[in-house]
Amino acid sequence: MDSEIRRKRKIEERKRKRRWRKKVFNTVKLVMVSIVLVCFVRFLVTQTGLLHHAGGLVNEENVPAGYMERSDVSLQAPVARTGSQLKEQMKKLAKKDSGYRKIYENYDAYPEQLLSALCSNPEMLSYVQGYLDARPLASGGFTGKEKRQQLPLLIQWDKRWGYVPYGNSRIGMSGCAPTCLSMVLLALTGNTKATPDQVAEYAENAGYYQEGTGTSWSLMTEGCEHFGIHGTEISLDENVIKQHLEKGEPIICSMRPGDFTTEGHFIVLAGEADGKIMVNDPNSRKRSRVLWDYDTLEPQIKNLWAFSK
Repeated sequence: MDSEIRRKRKIEERKRKRRWRKKVFNTVKLVMVSIVLVCFVRFLVTQTGLLHHAGGLVNEENVPAGYMERSDVSLQAPVARTGSQLKEQMKKLAKKDSGYRKIYENYDAYPEQLLSALCSNPEMLSYVQGYLDARPLASGGFTGKEKRQQLPLLIQWDKRWGYVPYGNSRIGMSGCAPTCLSMVLLALTGNTKATPDQVAEYAENAGYYQEGTGTSWSLMTEGCEHFGIHGTEISLDENVIKQHLEKGEPIICSMRPGDFTTEGHFIVLAGEADGKIMVNDPNSRKRSRVLWDYDTLEPQIKNLWAFSK
C-alpha cells in the first residue's frame, strides 16, 4: 500500500515539474517574442521614417528619432558671394579639401550661382563634382523608402533630377518649388510619377516659371490643381499653421533671406514635434533634421500655402 502511494506521489511530482517547465518555457518565449517585436519596430522607425510620418504628419510630444534641437547643431546661414570674393572662398576650400580641388581648377566652367551655393552648402559637393559631365536628363524615380514614407524629404540637387533644366537654370539650383510640391503630392496622393523633374516640366510648360524671378506663387494655388490637390493661401499665424499640420495638411512656404536662403527659397512645413516645427528643406538634409521654433521661422516666411486633396 505504501509503495502504491509513493508511486502516485512520484507521478504527481513529475506532472508538477512538467507543468512548471512548460510555464517557464512559455514565459521565456513570450519575453523573446516581445524583444523581437520591439527591435523590429525600432528598425522600421529608423529605416522607413515611421515615427517621423506616423498617421500622415507627426505631432509627437518628444523629439523624434533622427531630429535635433536647434541649439544642439551648428548651422551657418548661407552667404551670397560673387566675383573675387567667391573665387577666394573656393580657393580656400580647395586647399583644405581635395574634393573641391578639381572644381576650383575648372572654376570658369561652372555657373557662379552654383559655386556660390556650394560655398554655403557642402552637401552639394557630389552634385557639383558631376555637373560638367552630367547629361541634363532625369535618371530615376522615387525609392521604395520614399514611397513608404508619408512625407519624404526630397532634395532638389539629387542626381536623379538635379541636372534637368528648369527655366534658364537647373532643378538643382532653382527647382526648390517643384521639389516641394513633389513632396506634397507624394504625401497626399501617392502619385509616384510626380517627381521633381515632372513637376518642373509642367510648371515651365504651363507658364509658372518666370525668368529672372523663378517659380510663380500661382503654382501653389492654380497650378497644383493639375495634379489633383488644392492649395490655399493661409495667414502667417502660429495657431493656423499648427491647425493645418494637425489635420495632416502640409504647408509650403516662400522664404526670405535668412537661415535657408540668400535670395528666395521654398520649404515644406512637415509636422510638429515637441512644440516645434519640422521642416523639409529641399536644399539641405542637415536643416531638415532640426526642430525649428515658430519665432525663428516667422520673420523669414514671405507667404505660405496649406494643401489638401
